[in-house]
Amino acid sequence: MNWQQLLSIAEEVAAATLAELPGDIRGRIGDVPILIEQHPSPEDIASGIEPDTLGYFDEDEAGLVRIRLWLDNILDFAEEDPGIFREEVRTTLLHEIGHVLGWDEEEIEERGLG
Repeated sequence: MNWQQLLSIAEEVAAATLAELPGDIRGRIGDVPILIEQHPSPEDIASGIEPDTLGYFDEDEAGLVRIRLWLDNILDFAEEDPGIFREEVRTTLLHEIGHVLGWDEEEIEERGLG
């Protein structure tokens, strides 16, 4: 799959995933941007993000929160299988939403989002 195909699929999956969330959770994350990127940048890696990370939640100095999904890494994880790629985009997004909601790794696992 080329970048445009990956991006199109990821945008579709992200929109569907957000639409499926309960209203109260959608309300809590409604303003959180979801950035869909090809892979972590050299700056990301220099800051300690592993090069094969699938997604990331961060907050900047001003308190602005964002979710980032790295499609090349998700595709590698899915071993280039389109069905697994779709599932992993959804799982990764839900995992990062859990972090936005303040859940730690254990709480995310307990909710089946790990």
